[in-house]
Amino acid sequence: MGQAASHALVAAADLQPPLAMGVSGLETELGESPQHIKILGSTRFMKTILCKQPHEGQLVLHVFMRPVSMSFDVTQQIATLRGLYSLLGSAQHVLSHVRVISDERAVYILRQYLHNNLYDRISTRPFLSSAEKRWIAYQMLVALREAHSRGVCHGDIKAENIVVTSWNLAYLADFAPFKPTYLPADDPAEFNFYFDSAGRQCCCIAPERFYDPGSNVAQLLAAPKGGGGSANGLLALQPSMDIFSVGCVIAELFLDGNPLFSLSRLLQYRSKQADTPGAAEADSLVAGIADKEIAELVQNMIQLDPEARLSASEYLDRWAGIFPRAPLAAYMDTASPDARMRALHAEVSSESQVSDSMCEITASVACANVRNCIQPSSRCMGIKVLLQCSGSGGAMMRGDPDLILPYLVALAADPSPRVRAEAIVAIRDLLLDLRQLTPINGSIFDDYIAPHLQYFAADASVGVRCMVASVMADIADSAYYLKQLGNSEPPMSDFLGGQMRAIVSRLSFDETEVKHVLLCSFPQLYERGIQSLSHIITYLNDRDCWFLRAAFFDVVFAASGQISRHASREYIVPLINLGDQEVFVVISALRALVRLVPQMSPAMLWDKLVEVQTVCKEPGLRMAAKGFTDLTIANARLPMAAELARLALDIAKANSPDPPMTFASVQPSDTDDRLVELRGIGAALRTVFLTAVRDPWAAGAESVKDNGSEMLNSFLRKKALELESSQPTAPSQPLDGWRPHGTLVGEVSEHTEAVTCLVAALGGVFVSGSDDGTVRVFDGAVFRKSAVSRSVAVHAQGGRITGLAFSAALDCVASASDAGSIHVLRVSRTGLNVLATASLPRGEHATCVGFSGAVVVVATSLSRVVFLDAIHLAQQDAVQLPAAHGRPTSIATSPTWAFAVIGTSAGACVLVDARFRVTVRAYQHLLGHAVTGLTAHTDDSVLVATAAGDVCVLNLRTGRWPTCVCARSLHELKGNSVSRRQRVNGLARVPHTSTVLTGSNDALLRLWDLGHLERSYVVNSADASPPPYASYRLNDTVYYCENAAPLHAPPSPGPRIRGAMADTTRATAAAANSSRAAGPISTVAVLTVPAAMILCGQQSGSIRVLI
Repeated sequence: MGQAASHALVAAADLQPPLAMGVSGLETELGESPQHIKILGSTRFMKTILCKQPHEGQLVLHVFMRPVSMSFDVTQQIATLRGLYSLLGSAQHVLSHVRVISDERAVYILRQYLHNNLYDRISTRPFLSSAEKRWIAYQMLVALREAHSRGVCHGDIKAENIVVTSWNLAYLADFAPFKPTYLPADDPAEFNFYFDSAGRQCCCIAPERFYDPGSNVAQLLAAPKGGGGSANGLLALQPSMDIFSVGCVIAELFLDGNPLFSLSRLLQYRSKQADTPGAAEADSLVAGIADKEIAELVQNMIQLDPEARLSASEYLDRWAGIFPRAPLAAYMDTASPDARMRALHAEVSSESQVSDSMCEITASVACANVRNCIQPSSRCMGIKVLLQCSGSGGAMMRGDPDLILPYLVALAADPSPRVRAEAIVAIRDLLLDLRQLTPINGSIFDDYIAPHLQYFAADASVGVRCMVASVMADIADSAYYLKQLGNSEPPMSDFLGGQMRAIVSRLSFDETEVKHVLLCSFPQLYERGIQSLSHIITYLNDRDCWFLRAAFFDVVFAASGQISRHASREYIVPLINLGDQEVFVVISALRALVRLVPQMSPAMLWDKLVEVQTVCKEPGLRMAAKGFTDLTIANARLPMAAELARLALDIAKANSPDPPMTFASVQPSDTDDRLVELRGIGAALRTVFLTAVRDPWAAGAESVKDNGSEMLNSFLRKKALELESSQPTAPSQPLDGWRPHGTLVGEVSEHTEAVTCLVAALGGVFVSGSDDGTVRVFDGAVFRKSAVSRSVAVHAQGGRITGLAFSAALDCVASASDAGSIHVLRVSRTGLNVLATASLPRGEHATCVGFSGAVVVVATSLSRVVFLDAIHLAQQDAVQLPAAHGRPTSIATSPTWAFAVIGTSAGACVLVDARFRVTVRAYQHLLGHAVTGLTAHTDDSVLVATAAGDVCVLNLRTGRWPTCVCARSLHELKGNSVSRRQRVNGLARVPHTSTVLTGSNDALLRLWDLGHLERSYVVNSADASPPPYASYRLNDTVYYCENAAPLHAPPSPGPRIRGAMADTTRATAAAANSSRAAGPISTVAVLTVPAAMILCGQQSGSIRVLI
């Protein structure tokens, strides 16, 4: 509107009649009159009403009442407003007017209604975080860029004109091209009339929009056609004016609602004097913004010189690093909640780690949309998104559950049982992720979590109640931990403990499935005093459900260390009945008895031995009972020696009518005194004649033969045949003086790509892994009869096999591939079984694998050492290696070690303690060559193979490298030159000797005798004589270098070999030439059963067997 008309409009505003409650005159344009709801704002210039339209929902209606005291033409302004919708309809983060209606009484401007504006959101809980504030500031600049690129300026940007959704999506609304561009600096009436609609005295108007009397602007405004509302000309709105206003709003946002300027302070700031109170206070407020990057941005946006301010697009480019990335900005305006949630879940799932800033923004979007999703699967996706955000959202998300927890609790009352169950698990995981509680949330467990858990425990779905039973222990642990962290005395309050006990008590008398799940959590609940033995003892009365009785004894087995001696003797042991009809229940009961042996009294122990005697007659339970009897002998705590304990066991089992022993004819001894103690526990002493057992299976056959079982007799006959045909498990020849000739006795070419790993297992079996993703099992005994063999089993693991390891104690093989999978296999001459599988996180795979006791040790591509339980492959712990050591390439473990040695690509050998899961020390190779192979040498040393063709001995106690044997010449060693042909790919130590075998790219198989170096030679060389060696000392390391002549050079003159020796030499050379024809060697292993053999894996995919 015209600048001159605006002065008259201010003067005539007081004569306006009050706005009626009903909105009339809109039936023609809207089809029917909108329903009036309430007045949102009423100023002298414009009234704002909230209305409801039946087909369009809630609308905001701005009403400008035409002055009755003056003729006022608003045709140009109406045309401008109607043109804004066509210009801004597709702009992001812009909420333009959708309709403008004019009659003789008023002008009506309609737009969509959103509940909150930025001014209200700043002071609403939960308060905006720093990341959310940056997200809103980013959206304001995007909206400004979109508007300015279309030639539209806003003219009245302030916190009240930025509307915010419940998921913090911000829109720039209420464009004001009809308001005057310039205002008099000496008359605040016009500012208050047009721009201070809330009466807050907050001023976000650019300082250049105020003019002094007599200035150029005043003269232009006094001209006949100087309309301040004109879209063109010298008096039009400029983008720099909006930039200043947005800077003021961003400052107010980061100052938590404290405005940067009032009208008086802005006019002082406009005077360009730094010492004025307004300028000093503005600088002080900007400096008080905690986010220094945002403070720098605001300082640049509120410069007095309009030319110094950048455009919105330039601000987004220059300060791109401080704004979070918007995951859903492209389709958030149009997609349905289900589509948004599916897209958000796909976005979050595709990223291995969500950044802290995006985590809070994503959580806000998910919380706002998950409750509006129609499909249960979409709500489950929303729960997963919330969980991922809470787990990786930084300290704020892990310490303040206000944002996510209420939505999860609300979803736990969802109509779908699946969603309810997922929400209960998510509540558990969220509480476990909490690391601290704010003071306002100190009573969250007592006042919020426990009451809702009582409601969840009464759910109509058995599956949901099972889920409640499964999370009770973790929630109790989380409450105990957080309250203990807050120094609450006691950590578990009586009120909370009483509520938790009431829930557990209710679940204890629920369906059988719920009882079974609750049993799994008994050790933790019993430790916290939430569940007692009286709850679970009643489970033994359920005669129809055998797995519940078996689970009871399994829980006793797991919680035996927490149950007191008194409780064990009085309640648990008397209830262990070995006469159950179900075999699995009896086996579980026997396992529980084994754990409770140290807590039994002597009399109770003998009573149970009598019951075990009966169990021993059952063939299917004999092995389970053996564990009890063996442990009883070792840990009965009776005052007797081990031999006497075995005698007492035989006495208890004997049914012979022989008279008791008398010792009158012998002198008393310590053993006699202990026999007297045996009489005190009621054991009848009898003479027992022990016969020598010739064979375990034969002895078993005789004992079972008395029972007359034809089925067991046939079984024993079959076992006897297997024992006769089985191969020995010990080497058939001594290995100390073993000198292989390199004769090729067999070759297998089943792998289609390079063989990467070879390991020897028990019974003459060996296992191979290849780049073709398969693990194959071979019987080494076949090569004694035929040169052609086939694998007895194939396991397709996928990817490329990067590591194999065998554990003799567990009799299993661990395999790893670059697809991230880790498998544990049981291998034999008849096949293989997969015992357990696991996968590393996405983007990570194992580079090598080994065993340390019952733990699988895995070194990964991300320089982590992961410790996995060998039975279930559950991760126990992980150690991060320093990045400076390089990428792990190999691993060495030993049954006698409590540690593992990891070799890396940077030439480091890192010692990792397998008990305490820490890195102890790192040893750097003297010449810095990459480690290509490791194997245990002695109890305190390891053999290290390098890419330069060297094999070094590393003393782990002293950190010294005393000896190093090299395939290089002395000249090459001094120059530290490296050839790829000499790279050691395979390293294997001959068991119980000082001999080590290496295979390299030059297709040579070298035998190094570290005890007698002169005995070292090339196994598959055409030259029968060993090459000469030269020694060289560097620091504390002695290097032995191979100075062999070229392989194809004619032999040097020497004594002529005659007769049989000449024939043997020629045969050996011919065999060596045939064995060298396979190309580079990729891996090496030694098989000692049934005979000593060398296994060579080739890059061509074949496996060659040499003797």
